[in-house]
Amino acid sequence: MSAQHDGTSRLTYSLATVPATLATDRPAHLYVVVSNSGPRDVLCQQISVVLPAGDLPKHLVPARQQVTVTAEPADQWTVDEIQDGVLLALPQDETAAFPAAEGTKVTVRPVNGEPVSPTTHGLLLRITDFRTNARAGTALLAIQETVSVDRGDTWEEHHVSLAVAKFPPAEALTADVVGDLALYEADAQGNPRSTPATLLKPDQKTVLTWTAPPDAVCDVYYGDKPPVQLTRQEKWQLPVTGITRDTHFRVRVTLKRSGETITHHLSTAVAVEEPAIDRLTVKSIKPSGPDNIDKTPYLRIEGAVVVDKACHVSGTLYGGMGTLTVGDSVVAKKDLTVGTDMNVTGAVASTGDITTDAQFRDAKGTPFRGQLS
Repeated sequence: MSAQHDGTSRLTYSLATVPATLATDRPAHLYVVVSNSGPRDVLCQQISVVLPAGDLPKHLVPARQQVTVTAEPADQWTVDEIQDGVLLALPQDETAAFPAAEGTKVTVRPVNGEPVSPTTHGLLLRITDFRTNARAGTALLAIQETVSVDRGDTWEEHHVSLAVAKFPPAEALTADVVGDLALYEADAQGNPRSTPATLLKPDQKTVLTWTAPPDAVCDVYYGDKPPVQLTRQEKWQLPVTGITRDTHFRVRVTLKRSGETITHHLSTAVAVEEPAIDRLTVKSIKPSGPDNIDKTPYLRIEGAVVVDKACHVSGTLYGGMGTLTVGDSVVAKKDLTVGTDMNVTGAVASTGDITTDAQFRDAKGTPFRGQLS
């Protein structure tokens, strides 16, 4: 048994749009949240949403506009396209349909065909990836629900309308039209993954993404790269490679609105796990490694170190298990102790006594006895 009632509903519907203020002839997304806010249990068999299609101010999308519809929880609702402009979605334990008057018709139903109670779980419908039509005005989303309040003995149909306003781009420009700058790791196809990247490996492939109107001009600055300018993009993305150290990204978004230039600046940053720095100027380095034999922390450097100018060591200098070679004079303010052989290729001068148990040899290796001066 079924009955029809207009102007009321058993379920509660809320609408959100992205961007929050829709602009004409611009990409848009709609989100409809359905739940049971009343005092009685409700079984829902189907819900229909009408997207008014056409070129008039009362229409939301142009004629024959394709949309993408998904439902959450996804394991209880499915969405299938049954004909052009008509989508069928089935929840696991309930049927819901979304038809559009003079427009796109979407039908949502439970996965297993059994009615679902929105008292125990809500429903989120995502209607995405479409453009609004070119006329400013207010469109009405017509929602039709088929529900029961007596455990399925009788079914009622109720109708609800949700208003969606479309503004000219100049008036619709709000803060959320430009933003959401983030860096994502890239998948095998070069597309951004779902979670922003915060710590990268050197040279890891990434994608920089942000939100801006399609007619914007975007200049991207990062690292020591020349700025990259992008225009006429539906999805603002820039593949980024060669990140070897902590990097700051800045995007300048320029818009022309009503004869005026509007500029937004976006910024974000990412850290690199093992940064590579070609040139570094510092005033102080504080070691934090394990203690050496003098009970002071090590500053460990893996690999050779080249010093173009003077290197001043105020502490003890160790050669480790290898050989310490000094290319210039060695000045010892106190005793100079040599534990093994000391090979001298030139003269040895001393202002005091030199005491040694070793045998002296000339340049040919022949032992000699004589005075050292």
